[in-house]
Amino acid sequence: MTVQKSFVEKLTDRIERNNSLLCVGLDPDPKSYPAAFPATIDAPALAAWGRRLIEQTAELVCCYKPNFAFYEQYGPAGLEALRQTIEAVPDGIPVLLDAKRGDIGSTAAAYARAAFEIWGADAVTVSPYLGRDSIAPFLDYPGKMVFVLSYTSNPSAQTIQEFGGETNRLFEHVVKQAQTWGSVEQVGFVVGATQPHALAQVRRLMAGGGHWILAPGVGAQGGDLSAALAAGLNQNGSGLIVPVSRGVIYADKPGQAALALRDEINQARQAISPPKAEAGSPYLDLIIQLHKIGCIQFGQFTLASGKPSPIYIDLRRIAASPAVLKMAAQVYADLIRPLTYDHIAAVPYAALTIGTAVALETGRPLIYPRKEAKAYGTGQTVEGVFAAGDKAVIIEDLVTSGGSVIKAVEQLKAVGITVTDAAVLIDREQGGRANLAAEGCQLHAALQLSDILATLYAAGRISAEQLAEVKQYLAS
Repeated sequence: MTVQKSFVEKLTDRIERNNSLLCVGLDPDPKSYPAAFPATIDAPALAAWGRRLIEQTAELVCCYKPNFAFYEQYGPAGLEALRQTIEAVPDGIPVLLDAKRGDIGSTAAAYARAAFEIWGADAVTVSPYLGRDSIAPFLDYPGKMVFVLSYTSNPSAQTIQEFGGETNRLFEHVVKQAQTWGSVEQVGFVVGATQPHALAQVRRLMAGGGHWILAPGVGAQGGDLSAALAAGLNQNGSGLIVPVSRGVIYADKPGQAALALRDEINQARQAISPPKAEAGSPYLDLIIQLHKIGCIQFGQFTLASGKPSPIYIDLRRIAASPAVLKMAAQVYADLIRPLTYDHIAAVPYAALTIGTAVALETGRPLIYPRKEAKAYGTGQTVEGVFAAGDKAVIIEDLVTSGGSVIKAVEQLKAVGITVTDAAVLIDREQGGRANLAAEGCQLHAALQLSDILATLYAAGRISAEQLAEVKQYLAS
C-alpha cells in the first residue's frame, strides 16, 4: 500500500525540486478574459484550459491553487472541470483548494469531506470567524492542511482585520488563537502580500516562526514582491507561498510568465539575507534603531553633489546613541571577522567614530588617513602606529560610488599599507561595489539599501509611496 505524502511533504519536495515558491492560481474567468476561452464554455473546455496551464508550468511551481468559485459559477459542468483539473496535476505537486470554508461543526465536516475526499485537495483555505470548532473537522484528516484567513489582500480588509487598535488587532488575535488549533503541518495563514506590515507581524507572532504563509496579492493586486518576501520569509528563506493567478494564466505565454516570476522571486530571496529578515536579529533591530535616531531620513534633500534625493543617510548621528553605536560595532566585527588584517583604517570624518568603536570591539589598532596632510610636526598623511607591509581593512559608514574609499586606499598604499577589503554599514547600491572591485578592493556591506527599505516598509515605518519614490530614484 502506497503511503500518501502530506501537504507539507509535497510542498517542501516540490520547492526544492523546482527551486520555486511560486503557486499558480487556477481562476477560469471567461467573462473577463474571453480571448482565452472558446465561445462555448463547458466541462471539456474548462478542463482543457486547466490542463494546458498545468502542462506549461508544472516544472516551475511549488503548488496549484484552484479557486472553487470560478468553477462553481458554471454549475455541474464547472465542478466536473474542477475534478478533471485537479486530477491533471502531476503526482507530487500539492493542490491547495481556495474555498474559504467556515461554518458550524457538522457543516464544516461536510466541507472537509468534500475538499479532501471528493476533490482530492491537499490543503484548503478556511475562515476562522466561527472559532476552532469550525476548523477542527479539517484537522481530522492526517497530512492535510488549512490556511486560516488572517489579513486578506482586498482594499477594505483593514476596516475589519485591524479592528482592536495597535495592541490587540483582530488579525493578530486570529494568529495567536489558530496556532493552538493544530501543528505547523496542519495550520498555515493567509496574509496578503499587499500588507507587508501584517506579514512581518504575523511572522513575529509565530512560535518558532514555523507556520506556512500563503501571501496572495502579487501581480494584478499590486503587492510589492520584495517587501512581501522581506517581511514574510522565515529565517531559512522559506515558509512563504506566493500565489499568482492573472499574471500567469492570462499571459500570452504562461510558461514564460511563470519562469520569469519564479526567477524574480528567487532573485529577491537571494538579496534578502535570512539573518537580516529574522525577527529579533541585530540587523533588523539596527535598521529600526537607525531610523528612530534620524540616521535614515525620508523627504526632499540636496546631496553634496547638488543632486536632489528622497532619502538621506547621516551616520554621524550614530554617536548620539551609544547603544546603537555599540550595535553597529558588533555588526562590523561580525562582517570583518573572516578577514586577515593588522589595522582598522577608518575613513574621516563620519567613520572615525564608528572605526573607534569597531577597534574597541575587535581589539585591533586604529589608523586613519587624513583628509589633508599636516603642515607641521611629522606631516603624516596617515595617523596611527603602523609599518610598511602591514595590512588594513578600511571602515567606512556607507558607500555610494566608492570615491572616498578609493582615495583612502591610495593614501594607505602610498605609505606601504596593503588594502584588499573595505567594510561598510550600508551599500547604497549605486555602483560602489563595482568601482572598488576595479581597484582591487572587495566590498563587504552589512546592509543593502534595498534591505533597509523593505524592512522599514514591512515594519510600517515608511509608506508605500515613500518606498516607491526611493526605488524609482535608485533605479534612475
